[in-house]
Amino acid sequence: MTFLSCDAAEAVRIALEAAGGKNVEVFSPTIGRQLLERGLIDEIDLHIVPVLLGDGIRLFENPGGAPVRLARLDGGDRGAAVNVRYRPLVTDPSHSVR
Repeated sequence: MTFLSCDAAEAVRIALEAAGGKNVEVFSPTIGRQLLERGLIDEIDLHIVPVLLGDGIRLFENPGGAPVRLARLDGGDRGAAVNVRYRPLVTDPSHSVR
């Protein structure tokens, strides 16, 4: 594991060099947002999990920033929204949702 204390763009340069032509993955929404703003993200792989994290970090939060349009890479309609619908699971039977 390597820890860096440099600009995000410099960290990407170092990571790409170390990866030797393989993919570099970023698992931090705050660093991901910085790289997205600098045009240093090639793809975004989103995994939707049916869990609400409470005080978690918003995905690529950028108050006042311009919207970033995304194109689907799986051959689907690139402008289509993906709608997912869940119902909260009851953890305490005395507090039923229905």
